[in-house]
Amino acid sequence: MVSRWQRILVAAGLAGLLFISVLRGIGPAEAEGQRLVLAFYYAWYDQKTWSSGKVPDVPQSPYVSANRDVMARQIDQAKGAGIDALVLNWWGRGNQTEKNLRTLLDVAGEKGFRVAVDFDINSPFMGGMNSYAENLRHLHNVHAAHSAYLRAQGRPVVFFYNVSRLSVASWRKLRDQADPDRQALWIAEGTDLRYQAVFDGHHLYSVTWPNRIPPAKTLSAWGQRVRKYNAQNGTAKLWVATVMPGYDDRKVRPGSGFAQSRNGGDYYRQAWQAAIASRPQWVIINSFNEWPEGSYIEPSQAYGGLYLNITRDWSARFKQADFAAAAVPPPAPTAPPPTPTPLPSPTPVPTPAVRIVPYEEAATRIYLDQGCGYVVSDTGAELVWHLFCPVYSSLDDQMQLVY
Repeated sequence: MVSRWQRILVAAGLAGLLFISVLRGIGPAEAEGQRLVLAFYYAWYDQKTWSSGKVPDVPQSPYVSANRDVMARQIDQAKGAGIDALVLNWWGRGNQTEKNLRTLLDVAGEKGFRVAVDFDINSPFMGGMNSYAENLRHLHNVHAAHSAYLRAQGRPVVFFYNVSRLSVASWRKLRDQADPDRQALWIAEGTDLRYQAVFDGHHLYSVTWPNRIPPAKTLSAWGQRVRKYNAQNGTAKLWVATVMPGYDDRKVRPGSGFAQSRNGGDYYRQAWQAAIASRPQWVIINSFNEWPEGSYIEPSQAYGGLYLNITRDWSARFKQADFAAAAVPPPAPTAPPPTPTPLPSPTPVPTPAVRIVPYEEAATRIYLDQGCGYVVSDTGAELVWHLFCPVYSSLDDQMQLVY
């Protein structure tokens, strides 16, 4: 029979373990090995955005990003859809994304949610290695110390956009300055796995490109590439699969933009199915609210809450998927399959025009204009660069984007 003192000692021990867990910042979205569902998040909108004519749709309730109540609503929506953390596109100190990140972390902390950062070196508020290093130290020392900041394997998670702007050697130097003890998890974006010599994981920002390659082909190939890299180098780099509901940036980039139809939600479901089949550690949604590029899942006037409902369903499937069973190869056939009857060749469909830019030229031109970025499509051995540059009306503290 358990005595009263034994019960007290057991209770005290459990309380001590809970206290230690709090000190270490371990939360529901931080358990080692847990499959996470994340979503890119943008915090630079105001009421002018929705009347600009530069977005393909508008929210059910148009909003100002800096509004604390709006952030609370968005976090509730994300949690209800099975999303573990929002990944805020951050432009460093001295602009609205810094202020909104602080507020978002506080609201997330109140709601038992998590937030991470997508470090955007295209930011007009950062320039050069010293600036990047200073802002990363600020991120690690200030924001990553917040109880609501996303941690995995006990380490704060940081995504990086457009890593190809710097060489591998430059990134190594930058990490040695900003994170010398490798206390954070750095996740690189792009199509070059050489950067995994410095980073801890890989993702593609976009899987929806003008060449119409389906997500099933893209995600399967990249999942295999990351696993092959790990096998060849004795590493354990994370594969983070990207899912998108569709895409439409034609209003913000007239003449150079393109659209991928949502097909009533089928494209998003196919992207999720492809992501799960690629056996990732995490899935990241592009995006929760990138309205000018038409990749949002936030409730809208055109689609209502359809895409949150689809996200809820598929995030649960991802977290419950049996990857071990999926990795078992099918049995070899006992007899050769019959020769298929030849089918007539389909009529060729013209490929949307893109501007072909050699890699060397692209690397030098990618930041000539304010906030310039890119979309990269992988057609096998050939990389096709399709450059675009959003236009900014001002680069002041309000960071008002003309969309």
